[in-house]
Amino acid sequence: MIGTVQTLEFTDLKVHVYTPPEDGFRVNSTIIELRNRLIVVDGQLFERFAREVGDLIDGLRKPIDRFILTHNHPDHYSGFEYLTQRFAGVQLAALPEVRDYLARLGEQVLEVRRNLFGDQVATHVVVPDALIVPGELVISGVRFLFQRFDEAEAEHTLTITLPDQGVALVADLVGGASDHLFTVQPHFDAWIAVLEKLRLDTAKIGLTTFVIGHGAPVGPEVLPANIDYLKAAKAAYQSSAKADEWVAAVGAGLPERGPDAWVNWSSQMLYGHVAP
Repeated sequence: MIGTVQTLEFTDLKVHVYTPPEDGFRVNSTIIELRNRLIVVDGQLFERFAREVGDLIDGLRKPIDRFILTHNHPDHYSGFEYLTQRFAGVQLAALPEVRDYLARLGEQVLEVRRNLFGDQVATHVVVPDALIVPGELVISGVRFLFQRFDEAEAEHTLTITLPDQGVALVADLVGGASDHLFTVQPHFDAWIAVLEKLRLDTAKIGLTTFVIGHGAPVGPEVLPANIDYLKAAKAAYQSSAKADEWVAAVGAGLPERGPDAWVNWSSQMLYGHVAP
């Protein structure tokens, strides 16, 4: 296996976080292993890493209850073309707005990604065939809290919290303390408000672990660093007319952050050269 797997173990479930290497943008696919079923969250950008997720699923030897897509960016949905073929009949669930976006624009966005990255990107988008309704749900005796957050890293993001385990899958709303965030749209203030809400939820629910969209799980202690990043990215955006100017300004203001490829990639979407 090229990617790595980190497993969080609890009395009544396990959370397996698959992370590809840097050339796969460290996009996480997370498998929540319940007593008698699996829930698989997000599906990779490149097929070679989606295949490894499929191998990990097979090794757990339990049926998949559902696939879930957290938001509408292709690094999280491209791999579902492969996974839904390999595990035929499993529903893909998402927020209604995410489903509608994929139905309208998913193919167009994938075509752009294929032009950039080649045939490891999916040929066709898998439009979700089930909807997630925010709220609390008990699955196999485990409490799940589904929440929706708007106008942050993506237009609409689904988070999945396991309140009794102190774990939240927060997708790209949160990043590592030393990472560039994917500021692909100028939603800086709204995103900061989302992070402040997550701070409140952390205290209220007692969260200890965030499974993020890219890289190893982190703790709530990264939230101040994420907010600092967004403030710096906003200031750079206000003073920059072009993508390369913004990259330089962010680099000058936050020289300790990386990887550089992430900020370069974000700039292409932030300044409208590539669709998110």
